Amino acid sequence: MDQKESSPLLALSCLIEDLRITATLCKKTYDTIRKYADAPELAKAVHPEQTNITLHVKRLKLIQMEINQVAEKRNASAVPFGLPRKLKKGGERDLWLIAKAQQVIYQKLPMYKVALEIATHLNLTQSTSLISQTIEENEATCTWLRRILSRILNGETIIPIDNNV
Repeated sequence: MDQKESSPLLALSCLIEDLRITATLCKKTYDTIRKYADAPELAKAVHPEQTNITLHVKRLKLIQMEINQVAEKRNASAVPFGLPRKLKKGGERDLWLIAKAQQVIYQKLPMYKVALEIATHLNLTQSTSLISQTIEENEATCTWLRRILSRILNGETIIPIDNNV
């Protein structure tokens, strides 16, 4: 099997498993939010029928089934679920690392945006400026990561980091 084809497939499998775990945790978080929300609109916004979180989990299982079928057609062993140590150094691992970096950023961004709205409402000029700057930096990092992702998937050479520097 071609290295370029197998690497993204394994990385995708790992990402799908991470997403499945995240979706399961997300459902639990939504349930807790619904339980403690004072505003009915908030409880409704995170209701399973509104968020379709149950469908998300089902879709992720379907995606994993397709990945396994593709792996079998290519005479590869079934693509394992995602422990990072199974990923080989290079593009395969970098794809997973890009996703993990974006995951952290996207978990923070909504909190920063809510904080920005509150700071703006309270006329906290310095806080508003600092939070806005942080949001812009996080979004810039995501853009950079998407560009790197595209380069890896297109097979472009990326100069490795010298860890001895």
